[in-house]
Amino acid sequence: MEMKKNVIILHTDQQRYDSLGCNGNPDAKTENIDALAKDGCRFTRHISTNPTCMPSRASLFTGLYVPGHGVSSNGIPLWRRAKGGASKSDEYSMKLFGIKVEDKIPTLADKLGECGYHTALFGKLHLQPHLADASNNFYENNNSWEDHEIENDNQEFYGFQTKKIILGHGEQVCEYNRGHYARWLSKNYPEIAKLTIPGEDTNTTLPGAREDIYLSKIPSEYHNTMWLADEACQYIDSTCEQEAPMFMFVGFPDPHHPFTPPMDIAKEFMNIPLPEFASRDKIVGEKATVSMNAMKAYHATKSDCEQAYRNTMASVYLIDKAVGKIIDHLKKKKLYDDTIIIFTSDHGDFLGDYDMLCKSNLPYHNLLHLPFILKGTKDMELPSVMDTPMSNADVVPTILSMLGIEKDAYIQGVDIFDKNNDNNMPMVTSYGVTLDGRNISLYNDTYRYTYYLDTKEEELYNHKNDIKELNNLVNDPSFDAKEICRTFKERLFEKHIECHSGIFNHYSLW
Repeated sequence: MEMKKNVIILHTDQQRYDSLGCNGNPDAKTENIDALAKDGCRFTRHISTNPTCMPSRASLFTGLYVPGHGVSSNGIPLWRRAKGGASKSDEYSMKLFGIKVEDKIPTLADKLGECGYHTALFGKLHLQPHLADASNNFYENNNSWEDHEIENDNQEFYGFQTKKIILGHGEQVCEYNRGHYARWLSKNYPEIAKLTIPGEDTNTTLPGAREDIYLSKIPSEYHNTMWLADEACQYIDSTCEQEAPMFMFVGFPDPHHPFTPPMDIAKEFMNIPLPEFASRDKIVGEKATVSMNAMKAYHATKSDCEQAYRNTMASVYLIDKAVGKIIDHLKKKKLYDDTIIIFTSDHGDFLGDYDMLCKSNLPYHNLLHLPFILKGTKDMELPSVMDTPMSNADVVPTILSMLGIEKDAYIQGVDIFDKNNDNNMPMVTSYGVTLDGRNISLYNDTYRYTYYLDTKEEELYNHKNDIKELNNLVNDPSFDAKEICRTFKERLFEKHIECHSGIFNHYSLW
């Protein structure tokens, strides 16, 4: 009898590619993630469809690029029909177009659920805006969680039959209206939850550091990172004896800013060596105007950059411990060999490069280049390293192919292990919520090309010899970039138009 193939995605928030030991960071303490990479396939050029949370996550779950799913910025939900349906709309749509109205953009959880999988979400999903008005009735929303009974909601959510969510980052996640973890902490450890209340000596701010860089007094064993590991292990226990396979998504809110690792682990990282940050002084080919302006707006002090980096590496270490706990539990239950495991993130962080912190809506490589590790099941032969450029829009079709499930025709990503896709060119679409700085990028195995729609400026970087993107070849007089840019630009607009599917647009019946 063929063994069931489980699928687990371990997903962090705002984690750079170079934060892992297996990706070349000599000071990272990521032995469990590194071991997972050794057992599976490590991707060296995995690119996000957008440098911010919600658009990237929507691509990961749908197999669509940003023009396909329409989540072009944080604050725009992934489309689902409102509760109650729209039978009249279906009736008119059948008359006009011969099909019913598409009531949702299907997610990987929807698809696997239809194929008999038990589906579970733990942690941060972020396919709905956390800060929207309560009248919108979003489940994944701070205002909705003011309702005491909401934690007992058992309706399916984006295809997930089981769900325990976390809203926010840092110590925000301990507030009562921030999801299941906050409720758990306040009920079981109120004295610990109290440490996060403003005015209660909430944190340990380091001398001279800005307010989003501090050490949390939440002990690591009660931190949301380890709570997620415990919840995942309990779920494994509850499903391991069942015949149906499981699909589990574990969304860690860290290492996203504020940079607040628990004090009890952060001390190990206070004196680790610092990387060589990309320096503004070494830029020789000027970047596009909006990028140069962003450097001024996002300026951070040298000491803040250094402390934010060290705090981030501490948070990554705690995530690694949680990953190790989940993997050890899978092995204990004899499920590891029959489970596809992915470790990845949604976008990166400047984290000191160009004297900047956090992220923006601009296509800097340090924001787009993500860790991606994929371990298959024991009957799958995967390469140990994959250099082919991959988008997070390619994750859904790749997983479906590994499971022998046919992908739907609307999916825009590709099966990255198919040799026909060796020349894959990931696209990045960054529109934001203003007309300023709109940009589209295209990657191949060597270059990142970007076109800025409003100023018609271009950027071209050769990542073989300029991974820090210090030399925009478009503005380098010693390099003739015209032909390369022309080819990229043609393909970029072709791909953007190809991906601008109207099938899942919010419908109207005129």
